[in-house]
Order: sequence, then structure tokens, then C-alpha cells
Amino acid sequence: MGAAHATRINDLVDAVFVVSVRRFADRIEHMRGEMARFDIAFEWVFDFDPDAIDPELIARTFAPSDLGPGHRSLVLKHAATWRACVERRLGRVLVFEDDVVLAPGFIEAFGQAMREADRLPPGYLIYLGCGDNRYVQASARAATLLVPGGPLSAADAIVFDRLAAQRRLDWMAGHRVTRPADWLMREVDQQCATPHFWLSEPVVEQGSMNGRFASSLDQKRRRRGRWYAWLRYRWSKWRHRNLGGRVIRADRPEQH
Repeated sequence: MGAAHATRINDLVDAVFVVSVRRFADRIEHMRGEMARFDIAFEWVFDFDPDAIDPELIARTFAPSDLGPGHRSLVLKHAATWRACVERRLGRVLVFEDDVVLAPGFIEAFGQAMREADRLPPGYLIYLGCGDNRYVQASARAATLLVPGGPLSAADAIVFDRLAAQRRLDWMAGHRVTRPADWLMREVDQQCATPHFWLSEPVVEQGSMNGRFASSLDQKRRRRGRWYAWLRYRWSKWRHRNLGGRVIRADRPEQH
């Protein structure tokens, strides 16, 4: 897919998916607004809500672990986007989780990122965010917008192509899952030689990290509350911008 003359997000990818839960009314309304703000046509992924998963599917897909219903649901929802990419023979897709906040310059940055992605060999993932204010090492000195080598920090805003999706589905066909969605993609992609790229200047924030929403999965963040998240996120962002902050190294995934 060429990005040289594209003017809309949907000209740059073959589909846009938004992963959410049917009962998350506030997040659904938020995402409708974000997608409208940037004129993005998208598809909801509502299948596999936590209270609607077949127990046989859980037993078939997951090994015993500490994953809760919400984490298992998110794995299955992300896997649904991989399956859609392969079965519909889509070249590459953009996937958002339902708490993303897009930067004002999202369209321009995304266009540049996809132009650079057009030159990549098949089989890749591009992360558009910064996780919990984590940034890939050496991003400030990068000559390109795409910075290679940073393992995935979160799965809130990602682009991947069909080969990357097929590799994950092949892995799941022979293994049962014990990791949450972001860790699963990180580890499977490393095993399958699917490189991860970050943006030298991220254009997406997580609303559950910056205090816009209460976390739906992290009990510690829920106990601390949204005001704590708001303050902590902004302090971390200021520290990174002014003092140098937390970086992701290619050979050592962050623990979070």
C-alpha cells in the first residue's frame, strides 16, 4: 500500500479497528469523538466481552495463569483483529484501544510513518504511543520518524501488516496463552522475528494512563484514582522532556 499521495488515515491502511467493551459507554462516546475529529472510518471490536466468552474457548486458548477475565478478553479481541487482517487479506491495519487520545498532528505524523513503513520488509509492528511515558532509546537523535528496536510497551495504538498477524495466529495455534495482550505481542513477535518500531515523537496517549479514564485492568491504578494518574503522568512527561526519562532498550523489555 502506497502512502505517498494519501490525505486521510483510511487511505494509509486497509482497516481501522477500535477494541472496546459494549458496556463502556464513556469510552465508546470518547472514541466516536476521536475518530470523528480526524475523519477516521473504523470498525468496533465488541466480540469476546469478558462476560460473554465461551468457557471452552478460554480452556482452549489459555493456560493456567494470573490473567483475569478482562485480560483474557483483551487478548481475544486483539487476536480478532489479527484474524480479520489475514482472512480479509488486508495489507496492514491500524488498531486502537478505547482510551486513546490522538495528538493534533496525528494525521501528518501518521502519513510520514506510513510512507516510511512502505519501505519496510513484510512483517512488522509500529507503535504510535509512549506507554506510561516510556520512549525508545535514541529517539531524539533519530533521522527518521520510525525508530527500530523498541519492544512494545502497550497495545493502545498499533499498526501491523498481514505477515505479522499471520505469525501470531500460527503461534497461537500451537501454544496456549499466559500473557496479557501487549506482553503476548511483544514476546511472540520477538520469537517470530517481527520487529517493532516506535515513533521518534509519539502521537498517542493512553487515557487510562493520563487520568482521563479509570483503568479497566490495573487494580493499583484504580485504587490510586484518576487525580493521582493525572499528576503522575504529567510529572513523568515533564521529566522526560526536561531531564531525560524512561527509555525502552531493544534488548531489555520494560516491566510494568
